[in-house]
Amino acid sequence: MVKEPLRRVKDPVRRHEASVGAEAVLQRTGRTREDWFSALDEAGAASWAHGPIAAWLVDQGVDGWWAQSVTVGYEQARGLRRPGQRPDGAFEANVTRTLPVPTDVTLTWLTDPDRRRRWLDVEPELRSTRAVRSLRWGWPDGSRVTMHVHGASGDRTRLSVQHRTADDAGLADLKQAWAERFDRLASALADGD
Repeated sequence: MVKEPLRRVKDPVRRHEASVGAEAVLQRTGRTREDWFSALDEAGAASWAHGPIAAWLVDQGVDGWWAQSVTVGYEQARGLRRPGQRPDGAFEANVTRTLPVPTDVTLTWLTDPDRRRRWLDVEPELRSTRAVRSLRWGWPDGSRVTMHVHGASGDRTRLSVQHRTADDAGLADLKQAWAERFDRLASALADGD
């Protein structure tokens, strides 16, 4: 059997404006990104924390998700946050993959130590699980990983991972490592074990 080459992560660590198009911001919020940034500057938001900025946008009629999105863009544009940085100062690499198997099959590959060893190159410390829809792992280097399991449909599962770390030095490498892990998981699932 010929294996496909591993995929490169399509978006290593991108700035907000590279992830969210200008037209989408305008359509969803009623104003351009630049208009919002000017309004936030006038309101004094450059000295506010993340929560108050997002709350101000919601008060202006922006949907909650879009308020968070515009806030991240504003913080990056004003040098208050770097790409991949969380409001608390930590950094996070995020990768998502949809697998062509039901959720219960995917969960087995996440929770069974023998199966997990076949695709995951690290033995994490299980910190907690939530209704078996998310797992929190402690990584050997002290970082934290959260894996969310979303049932995309009856025969598909969407996984999303957030790998938190103290700095942004290796975010692109972390994203690539998780893409490769998901490739190994997809390959193991395709082998039908």
